[in-house]
Amino acid sequence: MAVFKSDSLFEEIKDQMQKSSVLAEKVSSSFKITVKAQDGTEKKWFIDAKSRPPYVGNEERPAELELQLKDSDFMNIAAGKLRPDQAFLRGKMKLKGNVGKANRLRTLLKHGTSKSKL
Repeated sequence: MAVFKSDSLFEEIKDQMQKSSVLAEKVSSSFKITVKAQDGTEKKWFIDAKSRPPYVGNEERPAELELQLKDSDFMNIAAGKLRPDQAFLRGKMKLKGNVGKANRLRTLLKHGTSKSKL
């Protein structure tokens, strides 16, 4: 079974959004993030900051922005070691949908990385 380092980050984002309605209102967007482990296994995460209560989990939901990338690249972006625009231009990240929502995802990542170990 594949190990995803990003699981802890998504759990932290979930906790932060449940604790702070202000954060969910600020983001007010939905995302589908597909991360790929080293062995090629994929895991899909859905973040819906528009719903009340906000949702973070693996249940299929509509998304305004979809991202596909390696688990390690996602963690590097969250840690500030890789800029999202560099990841996209280097082909490390694929985007589909409303790309303007990407900055709102960055807001979530900042809150998620404040407590999780990267």
